[in-house]
Amino acid sequence: MSSAPLLGIEDLRVSIRGVDIVRGLSLEVAAGEIVGLVGASGSGKSMTALAIARLLPAGSHLTGAIRLRGESLTDADEARLEHIRGREIGLVFQEPMTALNPLMRIGDQVAETITLHRAASAAEGRRWARRTLDEVGLRDVAGIERRLPHELSGGQRQRVAIAIAIALTPPLLIADEPTTALDALAQARVLDLLVGLARAHGMGLILITHDLAVAARITDRIALMHEGVIVEQGAARELIRGMRHPYGRAMLAAAQMRLERPRSAGGDQGLESPSQGSSTASPGPVLEVCGVVQEYRGARHRLRRAAPAVRAVDGVSLSVGPGETVGLVGESGSGKSSLLRIVLALDAPRAGEVRLLGQPFSRARGSDLRRRRSAIQAVFQDPYGSLDPRWTVERLIAEPFHLLEPSPGAGERRSRVAQALAEVGLTADAAARHPHEFSGGQRQRIAIARALVTRPAVIALDEAVSALDVVVRAQILDLLADLAARLRIAYIFVSHDLNVVKSIADRVYVMRQGRIVEHGPTAAVLGDPRDPYTKALIAAAPTLT
Repeated sequence: MSSAPLLGIEDLRVSIRGVDIVRGLSLEVAAGEIVGLVGASGSGKSMTALAIARLLPAGSHLTGAIRLRGESLTDADEARLEHIRGREIGLVFQEPMTALNPLMRIGDQVAETITLHRAASAAEGRRWARRTLDEVGLRDVAGIERRLPHELSGGQRQRVAIAIAIALTPPLLIADEPTTALDALAQARVLDLLVGLARAHGMGLILITHDLAVAARITDRIALMHEGVIVEQGAARELIRGMRHPYGRAMLAAAQMRLERPRSAGGDQGLESPSQGSSTASPGPVLEVCGVVQEYRGARHRLRRAAPAVRAVDGVSLSVGPGETVGLVGESGSGKSSLLRIVLALDAPRAGEVRLLGQPFSRARGSDLRRRRSAIQAVFQDPYGSLDPRWTVERLIAEPFHLLEPSPGAGERRSRVAQALAEVGLTADAAARHPHEFSGGQRQRIAIARALVTRPAVIALDEAVSALDVVVRAQILDLLADLAARLRIAYIFVSHDLNVVKSIADRVYVMRQGRIVEHGPTAAVLGDPRDPYTKALIAAAPTLT
């Protein structure tokens, strides 16, 4: 590294209301260098990024030195910082839908950066925005400048966020978990875009991630962060091959365990069904999706006719056996979420049906629907968003009891909540606390306990581990596998992470443009794919090898 780095951080310390978040961090980034800042949730990665841009939350205190091209950012006043942000430092965040103005057209959002910092005319800003959108790979998206964020896919929105960040070609670009919510293909494209921009413009790039495989794919150097401190750093491949710090070794082991964990037997393995006593005959499926079709009406634009209906799910059939874990994979927009809403009876299909425990489910109504819903529960990606922050854990976990007839009494409710907490590895005293008092992994355990409490036959998991760091993710996957084996619960596991699906699913269905293009045992489909789309998904997935 040169003697005059692009970015130099020395003994950075950040506290919020007296709690130390970053503790004595030192880091350098050279022009044109890609540095991965890797660590678990809560390790201080994002707070470091906010400190560099001087965007720390209220109640925070910062000490130490941060220098960009030799200029101190810690001493800069707000007027100078407003000039630096966007012009000297570009920022890309994890969720572009919250970073973009939902009411502002895409072209105007990109042009705003140019007109604010360069005093350009509106026409010049629009021309510059068009060139920048072309540079980030949105040349072929018809009418992109006039569209609103909700009219774009997740990958397209992230490219827009990158366009805003690099519009003025800042020397330093900070990307904070920019691909966590993206499928493998979109993730690969966004990572390749970031690398290409950094190399083409000589930008220094800090990639913040909890995924070692993502960092290994594109970074020159990795700095491993743990409890507010960089505990190890070095050239990316060499660091991964010779990790010395205990936490680094734990991260590496957890990532590799995802590929090696044996899957539970289930489905067609001849396991005993509770209703069959000691019979060893193969039970029927607990969940059947039979020729399901879902369409959404096209939008009507003023005097023009409505656009043709969009077929989001096109004749999909699948099954899940008792105790079996079935993976459903595909890129954003493939129809996974639309199918899952039908499976959970949140939407009715245009055609076809869903059968739960041999009974029609997708078109059930009233008390029949309520009773059958107790046999299928869901766990979503963001446990904090799916748990009411005002409710105690006991009330949250007991919520599904309203589906049971008769509903259990107060004593039985408390007993079953305590049992569900124990099954997910939490103590009984958690019942009296609130969601904000728990870590992300613990909140996801609470969400799983809520799904377990009615003893369902099937749990649908929608990106249930994608927001977790690799160590916590491995713990949750271990928990799910153990519950499936002990309680014979079946899972339909929706994920964009093929490594996760490979580690937990018995069988996998690959979905593209509303259709199943390939399915079968996980080892066969992901180990020897036949469909070109499946091959592309696998090739795009980041690996540590």
